[in-house]
Amino acid sequence: MLFRGSTARAARATRAWYAVALGLLVAGGAFLRLWDLGSSQLSYDETFTAMAGRMPVHAMFAYLRQHDSHPPLDYLLRSPLARAGVSDFFLRLPSAVFSIAALALLAWWLHDRRRIALLAVALFAFDAFEVVHGRDARMYAEMELIGVASAVITDSWLRRPRGWHAPAIAVIALAGLLTHVSMILVAVGLLAVAGLRTDAPAWRWRAALLVAGAGWGVLWGQSFLAQTHGDHSTWIGRTTVPSFSIAMARLVSSEPFLWPVVLLATIVGGAVIVRRDATLGRLWLACFALPAALGALAGLVAPVVLDRTFTVVAWGPVLAISYACDGLLRARRPVVVSRVAAATIPTALLVTGITSSAHAATARTRQDAPLRRLERVARPGDVLVVRPAITGIEVEWAVVVREHFAAHTVPVVGMPNADAVRLEGTATGRAWVLTWNPHTAPRGPTCAPTWRHGNLRITCVRVPFARGAAPVSVT
Repeated sequence: MLFRGSTARAARATRAWYAVALGLLVAGGAFLRLWDLGSSQLSYDETFTAMAGRMPVHAMFAYLRQHDSHPPLDYLLRSPLARAGVSDFFLRLPSAVFSIAALALLAWWLHDRRRIALLAVALFAFDAFEVVHGRDARMYAEMELIGVASAVITDSWLRRPRGWHAPAIAVIALAGLLTHVSMILVAVGLLAVAGLRTDAPAWRWRAALLVAGAGWGVLWGQSFLAQTHGDHSTWIGRTTVPSFSIAMARLVSSEPFLWPVVLLATIVGGAVIVRRDATLGRLWLACFALPAALGALAGLVAPVVLDRTFTVVAWGPVLAISYACDGLLRARRPVVVSRVAAATIPTALLVTGITSSAHAATARTRQDAPLRRLERVARPGDVLVVRPAITGIEVEWAVVVREHFAAHTVPVVGMPNADAVRLEGTATGRAWVLTWNPHTAPRGPTCAPTWRHGNLRITCVRVPFARGAAPVSVT
């Protein structure tokens, strides 16, 4: 009895130690996602989210159909924040919360796997890919959470089906489909999980996913078809072995010298999962390997293969690498080589991941310096001109919305492919012209010293004192 009691106490102490360690890892990952979150100006994509979110809902949907390739849920979630003109910190905060929730859920799911849990949670917490996209005011942090939640519910359903599993997976699938098109790949994998089973839980599972798909078709199906005819993603190349390999490897590491190790460890770890835990292996194959393969095939005919496309399955390589390292630690021969490899792989990934994540947390977007300059010099009555015109939304958000100026768009004469806004107030006759190419900066007399930052130029030029929507002449 004394021996049994001592064993029980030791087991409880071990569980407590692992729980504390997992908690510290989650806290560390949360710190990286929140650190200096609002210090840098929004990137172009984030500004696109903010400005689209300020539109009325019907106008937003029409705009996304014509100018974007993503569904509207993330834009809708941030819409109240965008309309309120909140700081960049608060516009990004939902992403950090979603990413931290994904990390905490992963820790909860794997907590009884101890060493594997520590490895997987550490990799997920400090992986630069997860941290970077867990800080952006875009839809990828939601996809991190949706991917982990899909895996957790599927694992629970495979082991012991319950009545709430089917409705829960329907809600998650529909949310994913309305957030990013990559959820289609995962939905196919979720259907495959049921296999050839003919029992009632399997039919409820399939029905739930079909209902989610039908709901997406009704709410966004026509808009999705319209988006497929756009050219918003033509910069993404078709699938090749290198492009697919890089997309998969970047889910775990941003360092090219580690990509071969990541890919090999993912394949080996997947085999270890399948051999050691048939249920988890089925989940890993259906909810990671199959969506990844389908994405590669789809990328042969459409612009699909990009690391961000696979954000929703980013938990898969992390889990596989953790099992691969654990398998090496368990190997008996050769002991030294196995243990050195098992220690070196995660250490290299964590060190480079933490370094890259810290850099990402403190780095400034390319828009940061010029937009802050415009914030300092812009006054009521000035005109703000930016070339190329597509970057005009960056100035509108940073200067007009965030600085609470009243403004309206005005046409530009003498400078093609430019966008301009006139700040309300007594006309000053000044136009601040931001150009991303020094060769396109306006020539002639200036009304203030030209500001230079690399290839960027902000030039102050005199313009007619016209008010209202009169064109602005810039030469």
